[in-house]
Amino acid sequence: MEKEKPEWLQALEAQSWQAELIASGLAIYGSISMGVYLDYFSDWAVLRFEERTLNILTFMFLYIFAAHALLVISFITHLVLRILWAGILGLSSVFPKGVNTETKVYPDYFKEKLKRDYPDLSKYSLELDKMCSLIFSVLCAMVIVLINISLWIGIYLLASFLLLKFLPVSIVNFIGYIFIGIYFLIAIIGGIMTQGKFKNSKVSKKYGYQLIMNTSKFVYLIGNRSFNYITQTIRSNTTSKSFFIGMFAILILSMFFAFPRFINIVEVYKPELFANVSSHESYAVKENYKDQLDEKLILQPYIQSELIEVDFLQVYIPLFEREKPIIEDVCDIYVWNDDISKNENRLLRARSRNRCAPKYYNLMIDEKNLKNLSYHYKSEFQNDRGGYEVFIPIDSLDMGHHVLKIGSKYKGGDQNYIRSIPFYKTK
Repeated sequence: MEKEKPEWLQALEAQSWQAELIASGLAIYGSISMGVYLDYFSDWAVLRFEERTLNILTFMFLYIFAAHALLVISFITHLVLRILWAGILGLSSVFPKGVNTETKVYPDYFKEKLKRDYPDLSKYSLELDKMCSLIFSVLCAMVIVLINISLWIGIYLLASFLLLKFLPVSIVNFIGYIFIGIYFLIAIIGGIMTQGKFKNSKVSKKYGYQLIMNTSKFVYLIGNRSFNYITQTIRSNTTSKSFFIGMFAILILSMFFAFPRFINIVEVYKPELFANVSSHESYAVKENYKDQLDEKLILQPYIQSELIEVDFLQVYIPLFEREKPIIEDVCDIYVWNDDISKNENRLLRARSRNRCAPKYYNLMIDEKNLKNLSYHYKSEFQNDRGGYEVFIPIDSLDMGHHVLKIGSKYKGGDQNYIRSIPFYKTK
């Protein structure tokens, strides 16, 4: 016999719509604001991490963006449904009987069919109420799934970083594939044990529950108990088909809305796209001009302005972590000397970096190579990272449209790194 719920809990459940409305309003604002920080972190990662890590982070951000999209969509949907529910509830208080079968507005046959299709206004408001309350539960379950996938990708990144100190990349990747294969094998076995003719077998009775619950504890490191409460309650009150179709549809929907932001990070995470993303002047963006910069991280080289009124270009080129292995191949990297002071080491390292830049970069204006340029390594405050500043004299250029091209030794696949920045010399 099930234990009866206390009166205070029943009253709280009946009035849950009040808390839900407040939570939805705050959550919509918070979720939309959170998107700014997610974008910032994804930009920060492209500056800080090397190639292999960025390839893995691409998928991590896909699930994080999907979780964020799901939050925003669900909270907005819930708020809209709650407003509709409030309207139906208000209508029910004014017209408690719903459709009036005694009205003279419609003929008898029309009223009969109206009453058949729309029989009970209060029942409909109760259905909306249940739907609104269910949205929060399903939302939490799906967000737990997406966050845990991202967490496991992060764990894989950390583990591979440690293992790569002792093992080659191929072995580390193979270990990762083995773990993924083991998980899917256990998931398939667990599914077989709880479905069809096997669900009442001796093996299923002995091992099925333990296998599924222990796997859940291992996979869902965050929110495992909440996830099982929600999913097992919903699944035990619905058919397996409707449960899995519903979950899959929600996952696809969240991925769909996350896809545009995912494409944006692919453009700077994938080597081929990073190398060639603004190779032509038509792809120039406002981030290529210092006077148009906002508070975002600097991922593009820039000059002082689109309209140049002086006889020189002030160019800043951000340096990415993914470029350092190529720089080490091109240049002699300064080795820290413990026998001299920190300031002397920093000075010598800066000189080494400045000498390296002409070997690594190739700058052109209107397809003409620029020679004898003096590069200066500096830290950009917004990035808290280094890059190169170079001043280019342009007094010999005619007034009008010109294009600065910045090339380097970096290659993404078969694509050479190149950035094009158009500008107009006014005099």
